[in-house]
Amino acid sequence: MRTLTDVDTDWPYSSEKTDTQPQAATDELAGRLGVPVGVLLQHETVECLEPGGRSAMLISSWWRRRRRPHSSAVAELGVVSLTEVQAHALGLLVDSLAYRVMRTRLDAHGAPVETADLILPVDRWMIRLS
Repeated sequence: MRTLTDVDTDWPYSSEKTDTQPQAATDELAGRLGVPVGVLLQHETVECLEPGGRSAMLISSWWRRRRRPHSSAVAELGVVSLTEVQAHALGLLVDSLAYRVMRTRLDAHGAPVETADLILPVDRWMIRLS
């Protein structure tokens, strides 16, 4: 079992990009990034792997234009049922429960520059945020 203590730490092991298709901003993403609904966002999903090769978590990120440096991050924690794609990647059943950490990276002025969903299987993770 792993413990997540910092939502903005880089994954220390190997990872694989599984999706890099741009996406239109949904109502939720537009609100998180402060952009108009429907604007085209850059997107990537990364599968983070354990040292033994098992999938540990999925990180889907969205940003506008080019990635920009950030100064801080804020996060909200929830629980979701895994979609078919997420369940397949994580080796779990569809509708299994997972933590959803919604992380938004902010620039020095507090404006959002990137947002992400971290999907962590509840049977593999404990969350301890300060």
